[in-house]
Amino acid sequence: MKLIFYFFILALIVFLNIGLYLPFLKGDEEDICSNINRLKKYKWFQDLLNNKNYKELIVYDKDVRKVIGKFSGNKIDSKLFQNIYRKKLHNTLHQKSNRLA
Repeated sequence: MKLIFYFFILALIVFLNIGLYLPFLKGDEEDICSNINRLKKYKWFQDLLNNKNYKELIVYDKDVRKVIGKFSGNKIDSKLFQNIYRKKLHNTLHQKSNRLA
């Protein structure tokens, strides 16, 4: 009887942990995809996507995607923040591509 009780408590803890972390993981990916879709309308981002190495990093590299996910969706269309985001993303891509080479 005690064994079943301990198993039940352990299972409850596991499900609570999963329930606590799952929304955060899903939210990050949604932010990343949303920001990428908004950035696609700008030439500077299209130029990055036209570069084979950069496109691969944007699509698959978790650190690059994390940078994109941190961009504020409300500020992406602002010229000032576009310049800041462009420089930040370009520097991250440049650093990552140099490590791969």
